[in-house]
Amino acid sequence: MSEKKHKQELITLMDDIMSEIALKPLHQKNKLLLYSRYLLSKLSWHFTVTTLSKTWVSKNMDSVVNKYVRKWLEIPISGTLSNVYLTSNKFGLNIYPPSIKFAQCQTVARNALKTSANHSIKDLWKTTSESKNIQYDVYTSTKEVLKTFTSGQEDKLQNHLILQGYFFSNVIKFSLSKLNGIWSIKIPIKPPKEHL
Repeated sequence: MSEKKHKQELITLMDDIMSEIALKPLHQKNKLLLYSRYLLSKLSWHFTVTTLSKTWVSKNMDSVVNKYVRKWLEIPISGTLSNVYLTSNKFGLNIYPPSIKFAQCQTVARNALKTSANHSIKDLWKTTSESKNIQYDVYTSTKEVLKTFTSGQEDKLQNHLILQGYFFSNVIKFSLSKLNGIWSIKIPIKPPKEHL
């Protein structure tokens, strides 16, 4: 199968399953469970044997999933999905995008080459591991892929909160005191006559 045809098949498969899940009269959490347990499992084989890039998966598949997750959870476009992708013990929903499943599958495939009993296969791994395009040899397991992803999401959320704190503290520090002074001059606040 050509790469173009394989990409089209993956997009069609994902669109069909996601739209079918969306039409089901289920609670949003159950829709997310179907996504994470059914759709990602269906994509696993494709992700293991394919020659796709993670960039393509992120651009073409993550965006579709993010659109449905936003719709199901009623998250506005300006809202972040970082908290959704956290683990349950960090108050997330314990789901992850297709690009992370892709990284896990590629890690499994690279590990299979590395630990093969066949010396030719090991030589293939050795030869390809020197390439800068192979990004999955840094992971020792699929759990490490998830841990790296969730750690990145936690850092992203922490940075958002820090920046929001800076913004609001600066608004309070610089603007409110000046505005309060201006407002009190322009709009004198007098209690209604019945309270006097």
